[in-house]
Amino acid sequence: MDKKENEYTWCFACGKDNPIGLKLDMQLEGETCTAVFLPQRQHQSYDNCMHGGLISTILDEVMGHYVFKKTGMPAYTADLHIRFREAVPIGEEIRVVGRLKSQRNRLYLMEGIVYKATGAVAATAEAKLMAEK
Repeated sequence: MDKKENEYTWCFACGKDNPIGLKLDMQLEGETCTAVFLPQRQHQSYDNCMHGGLISTILDEVMGHYVFKKTGMPAYTADLHIRFREAVPIGEEIRVVGRLKSQRNRLYLMEGIVYKATGAVAATAEAKLMAEK
């Protein structure tokens, strides 16, 4: 069963109809899935820093969307590890990239990276995702 993106318009991370969502626009570019995001004041934790939980959400979403865009099926996160390297300032655009490390049947081992506007790596992630049957 092939799922269409318009079935998930209320997704917190990528849904276009969710009024409090992040509204990420995921793009498949070759063997990566990418998105850009401009954190605003409502996305902060400590003064002028993006909340780590939202950084984690965006990383999880870009890795899951890679599988979704490649297979047409949703993928569910089984395991997620995040390494925060630098704070993400509010008001500075970030670029998030997800790519496949390996695949065995429906199990995908993915990696994700958050790049700051300067090009510095703000966070990295590794996840295992299971594609829906």
